[in-house]
Amino acid sequence: MELLPRAVGRGVAFVPGAAFDADAADVCTLRLSFVTASVEQIDAGIAALAAIIREDLARTTLC
Repeated sequence: MELLPRAVGRGVAFVPGAAFDADAADVCTLRLSFVTASVEQIDAGIAALAAIIREDLARTTLC
């Protein structure tokens, strides 16, 4: 299952990193924006992303 919809389901959004790479569209990257988030929100968001990634790694490889 894709990371983005699962992250959004947990209240975290990001932009796939390939949109910011002019040379090669690396599907294994992402871009986070945290300028308006508090430290607590950043911690919670990173924890949510880490949990989703761990779940995926337990099933298969991401890339």
